[in-house]
Amino acid sequence: MRRDETLRIGASVSGAVLRVLTALVVVAAAMAIGAPPVWLGIAAALALFGALLPSQGGTWLAAGVLLIVLLLDSPDGGRATIVVAAVHALHVLGALSLVVPATARVSLRALRPTALRLAAMQTAGQITLHAGLLIPSAGALPAAVIAGAVAALTLALWMLGMLGRSRLTAFAPGTGRSPSADAEPSVGGRSYT
Repeated sequence: MRRDETLRIGASVSGAVLRVLTALVVVAAAMAIGAPPVWLGIAAALALFGALLPSQGGTWLAAGVLLIVLLLDSPDGGRATIVVAAVHALHVLGALSLVVPATARVSLRALRPTALRLAAMQTAGQITLHAGLLIPSAGALPAAVIAGAVAALTLALWMLGMLGRSRLTAFAPGTGRSPSADAEPSVGGRSYT
């Protein structure tokens, strides 16, 4: 592409908007759940750090601060709903900030599938949260919590087993030659180095 050519991508936003939105989500969620001023400041500082340097994980640390603030008081349904929505949105926005440079423009059509997945998973997460809040807790762990923990552990062990098998086949001893060792370079011709 030459300098005098333009690329039309339709409606778009700057990558910087995603980063600013990340910081706004953190501050709005912290204020909505009634974070004490110290925790609000810590969350805002981490969100700003995450917006400036996404690869350093400030966004995910800010999400952790929201969880800590939720656990400081008794987590009621409204505050938990806000935190579940905010943490999920922060994960998505943080992941987008990792791959979309601040100076780039991203098409709204390209963000649509991500937004639809966010909405679908948020719906499932909120339903699960409110179903869990309906379970009475009379001093002991309800059977549903224990069953959920066993299911999560089973899933984690199963996935770990799959990972182990795939690593064994990925690094199996071979002939020592790369499959592309005999192929010509595909960059426009022979290399004479």
